[in-house]
Amino acid sequence: MPITTLLFDLDDTLLGNDIHKFVPAYLRQFSAHAAGLVPPQTFMDSVLAGAQAMLKNGDPRCTLEEVFEDVFYSRVKAPRNELRSLIDSYYEQSFPALRSETALIAAAREIMQWAFGSGLRVAIATNAMFPRAAILHRLEWAGISASEFPYSLVAALDFMHFAKPRPEFFAEVLTRLDCRPEEALMIGNEWPNDIAPAATMGIHTFWIAPAGSPPPQNHARPIGSGTLADFLGWAQESGNMNSLSPLPATPRSVRAQQAASTATILEVAKNVPLEKWSRRPDGDEWSLTEIACHLRDVEIEVNLPRLQKILDESNPFISAVESDPWAVARDYRSQSGPAALAAFADARCETIALLDRLSPDEWQRSARHAIFGPTHLRELVALTNEHDRAHLRQMREYLLLGYNSDG
Repeated sequence: MPITTLLFDLDDTLLGNDIHKFVPAYLRQFSAHAAGLVPPQTFMDSVLAGAQAMLKNGDPRCTLEEVFEDVFYSRVKAPRNELRSLIDSYYEQSFPALRSETALIAAAREIMQWAFGSGLRVAIATNAMFPRAAILHRLEWAGISASEFPYSLVAALDFMHFAKPRPEFFAEVLTRLDCRPEEALMIGNEWPNDIAPAATMGIHTFWIAPAGSPPPQNHARPIGSGTLADFLGWAQESGNMNSLSPLPATPRSVRAQQAASTATILEVAKNVPLEKWSRRPDGDEWSLTEIACHLRDVEIEVNLPRLQKILDESNPFISAVESDPWAVARDYRSQSGPAALAAFADARCETIALLDRLSPDEWQRSARHAIFGPTHLRELVALTNEHDRAHLRQMREYLLLGYNSDG
């Protein structure tokens, strides 16, 4: 399958920026800007504590911004509204001075011109530990501003739920792009943050590293390594972008997709006004409320019981369930869509917790499905992910086509 989407790390991939030097300078500058409200050491310690919480987050119900703020504001003990205003002014007024800590990488602009000229989609898959404003500045410093290049995604803590090195970060990027792993290529310089977790998700990778750098001995096998200019040469060579075989799915990638689909479904519906949840694009298409109720009931009454049955019985028979008629029989349109979606997310977190307890052998436990025939637990979880994908597309189409319907 041809590569259609390029995922780029930012720091020391597209922009010369040693993050180990940049972050201390950033913290000193940021804490000085806030010194009128918060003692500098308290401010720095609170930012670092919030960053650690973001790195650990595995809950698809919480954005990284929410995770950070829960920790940060509980420590600084300053009026939230005043501090929010001050933080906004920092990224507008002071943060740009950190440009001097970075350097242009000449090939970055040439790559973007080639990629967009070739009809490829491009996402900035930088670690989502900074707000969007900070990342947009760094893209400008790299000479590849988001105002000039129409990136399909710029990952940021404002809306992302997972951070590198969790494979869920890459699963969430793919899900937001409606892109399959075999259609994407990740280009990054950090093996533990970029190459290894992307490979875990089944994404091919190109490692930005000095010539002759020995790759660590683990499962990741980049299709190439070298400078950013080396990557451009490889990508422009005839056939390279069209000849990559898909990487196999693994229990870890299937589990990560469970979390990423949940996070993205929640984010897509996040700002829909309550009065529009029950509207239908037309007489036959489900409303957002009906989709949410369907996801909830299938997770609670189909997905979880099936997994438990496979774990409890030897090669059990799994009957097919016709769940679409539930929409009318259970009068989904009269229910609360946001409450149904929250219940779906809670149930999905139960499923993920169950998956996290499985041994490698349990992931392979067999079953006999009424439609699919002989199967196993991992395959059924993967089918659940496809069900998520279908309804996520339905939700997006609803928001694009039926958002203003009076049906």
